[in-house]
Formats: sequence, structure tokens, C-alpha cells
Amino acid sequence: MGTPAEGWRRLGPFTYVTNDVHVGWSEDSTSRVLVAGGNGLWQTTGDPQHRWVQLHDETLTEVTAVRDTKDGVVVAGTYGVSCATLDDLGVPRWQSQTEDRVPDERFTNTLQIGEDGLRLAGTEAGVLISEDDGSSWRLSDLRDTAVRALCRVGDRWMAGSDTRGLWASLDGLSWKSVPSPTTAVFSIHAGRHLLLGGYDGVYVQQGGSDSWRRVGPRALIRALGVDDSVPNGVWLAGADPGGLWVSEDEGVSWQRTGDFGAVHCICPARGN
Repeated sequence: MGTPAEGWRRLGPFTYVTNDVHVGWSEDSTSRVLVAGGNGLWQTTGDPQHRWVQLHDETLTEVTAVRDTKDGVVVAGTYGVSCATLDDLGVPRWQSQTEDRVPDERFTNTLQIGEDGLRLAGTEAGVLISEDDGSSWRLSDLRDTAVRALCRVGDRWMAGSDTRGLWASLDGLSWKSVPSPTTAVFSIHAGRHLLLGGYDGVYVQQGGSDSWRRVGPRALIRALGVDDSVPNGVWLAGADPGGLWVSEDEGVSWQRTGDFGAVHCICPARGN
């Protein structure tokens, strides 16, 4: 946790890979941080001295994505999309919602929760969609390629694939190819500018057109984060490998920040 200007401090005692982070806030501004990692799911706060709470059981191993919904926590990982119920002791017991799918459809890289029961899972086989809060799933027509990124952009969804570039959909089921500067899209950020993370850096869309410029380190960009509250924005790019990079002039110049070997996720936290 931290900022490029003030530096970074480590939270917790663990050295496992962190794949995703979700930060939620209560009415009294108390933080609830959910950490999806290579060893399961954890809950903590913004206090580095606070004890971490294990939320996974023996069936939930590597977690790649976590979302907190009004009906509870939903996670995704190497064995599919899962949700939990509490046993008699109050311990979460996890049940896969996609265990009936073939292995590549279970292996989930990213997860998004929409409205009216819609859930999208970016898997090694393409995009899986559920329209009933995860009770049933089907494969969309974006298939036969691994999907690494899913993002809501205005009135449509966007998906980044391993080998077939960028895609867009209004309903999550029917997808159309979008002109893309790279065939491999690992991360997407939609704000003042549309940014893509590819094999060899960050791509910035020029004025909503099909024209793009490549910026940043020539590395695989796994994660993107942007603060548009300042005039030129603060752009963060997580490279794997290559660490964390920052630009404060809309991608013109970049500097490495922090002592990170690889960055898989960037999550904005209020006041930090």
C-alpha cells in the first residue's frame, strides 16, 4: 500500500503471489481488504500490524480474482468460479459454480460482476457467462482463446485475449472484434483514456479513434491503474516481470517505483 510519491509499505507477513485485491469500506471508513493469492483467500485491513484472517478452506487453493457482492464474496481461480456458505462453526465452505465445465473453461483468469445477476468469467477457453448469479453458466461466442482481462466501458463490456486482441459486447454473450494495436491484451483500463497492457508495453488510444501509441517499459503489462483526479493523471503499470512503473505526464515519461519483481494487480484505495 502507498503512493509513488510517498513510497510503499508491505502489508502482512506472507510472500505468496498476490493475484487480485478488493478494497471495501464500511460507513465508519473502516477498510476491508480481500486478497486473492497463490495460497487462497485472505482478509485484512490497511493496518500493516493487523492480523490476516484465512477465508479459504481445503478446497479453495489458488485464487486469481475476488469480488465482493451484496450476496457475499465470489472468487475465481484455477478450479473455476466459487462462492461460500458458512458451516455450523461459521467457517466458509466453498463450492464451485463451474465444476461441470471442461478444464479450460474452469481455469478462470478474471471475473466481473454486472447487474441483474450477470457474471462474466474470462477463462482459458474464452468468456463464460451466467445470467442468474452463477447458478448456471454457458460459453459465449468469444472462445478458443484465453481471456486475460474484462472491463466495463460505458454501455459495453471489453475483453482482452491472448491471441485474438480486443473484443466488445453489449450483453456478454455476443462479441465483436475491435481494432487493436496488439494481438495479446493482458489488462484494460477505461477512464479519460483507454489503455491496454500488452506483451511489450502500454497502448494508449488516441482520441477515441483506431489510432494508438505505445508507451512505457517494453514488458508484459499485467495490471493498469490510473488516477484521473489530477490534470495529467497518474498512470501505474504493473509489469510481469519488471515491477511497477509510473507516469505523471500521460505516458510520455516513466519511472520505476517500489521494489517489486512482478505486479499482478493494482487496486485504488481511498486516501492512499
